[in-house]
Amino acid sequence: METKKYTQFGTFSMIVIGFSIIICIVIMVIAGLNNIAPIGIMGFVILTLVFFLLSFYKLTITIDNTYIGFSLGIGLIAKKYLISDIQYCKSVSNSPMYGVGIRKISNGWLYNVSGLKAIEIKFKNSRSILRIGTDRPDEIAEIISKMIKTDQSRSDIEYNDKTGFRLTLIIITITLLFPLLLFFFGSRDTSVTISNSGLKIKGMYGLTINYSEIQQLDTLQTLPSIQMRTNGYAFGKSLKGNFRLHNKESAKLFITKRVPPFILIRTEKYNIYLNFKKSDKTKDLFKILTTNKKE
Repeated sequence: METKKYTQFGTFSMIVIGFSIIICIVIMVIAGLNNIAPIGIMGFVILTLVFFLLSFYKLTITIDNTYIGFSLGIGLIAKKYLISDIQYCKSVSNSPMYGVGIRKISNGWLYNVSGLKAIEIKFKNSRSILRIGTDRPDEIAEIISKMIKTDQSRSDIEYNDKTGFRLTLIIITITLLFPLLLFFFGSRDTSVTISNSGLKIKGMYGLTINYSEIQQLDTLQTLPSIQMRTNGYAFGKSLKGNFRLHNKESAKLFITKRVPPFILIRTEKYNIYLNFKKSDKTKDLFKILTTNKKE
């Protein structure tokens, strides 16, 4: 028999995920492309959505003389089964509650990208069933049923079902990798570049300040009390980004707590508090800024 392929596209899923990606991009633009943390978070969400889009935008069922198989999307999830191991195959309708994606149902598993129609496969050596979504269930069920009756192939192969293993591994890796990267970049000491016209604070929530914009330049031994984080990174001793102080003042913090002094740079737009993990480095920067501002 010539290999037959039946492909169903998850149109609704593609529309929903695509719309979600657009919303995330809009949020990134509104939050500001110079704020690394929101970009990182939205970037992670977008990558996850793209991953699911590529994984579930279609479902393809393949039938040849020996096997029936299926693959989701670009093929990260793919399985095939010997026809000789199948007890029966029939056309079924799924409950609307099952939805789309990979689902554990009452007596087996469902793989579906669109609609309620599916084929149901029962294996000879298993109590559970397998349902695969398709828009042509009657035709596929008829082909498989005829092949079962002819019983042309025999096999004692036992399958170790690892369906979804690669997908689960990728999701776990991404989930663990993102907070680790955020912690790595967030806990690094602030990097500052000095030029003839001003200073540039690099990294998360970085910005550039011209000397002409500075209205107040001072050092503090203690920080004002912090009321809340509005859009920033806070873990351990590191505080970076936008915060609100108890005096209702909005401030940009680039600090390591409990390592005075702290440099206060006040401009018309920003109130910036800055220091380094080593006090001497903070003192040296303040001297340079004071000298350059006077010039």
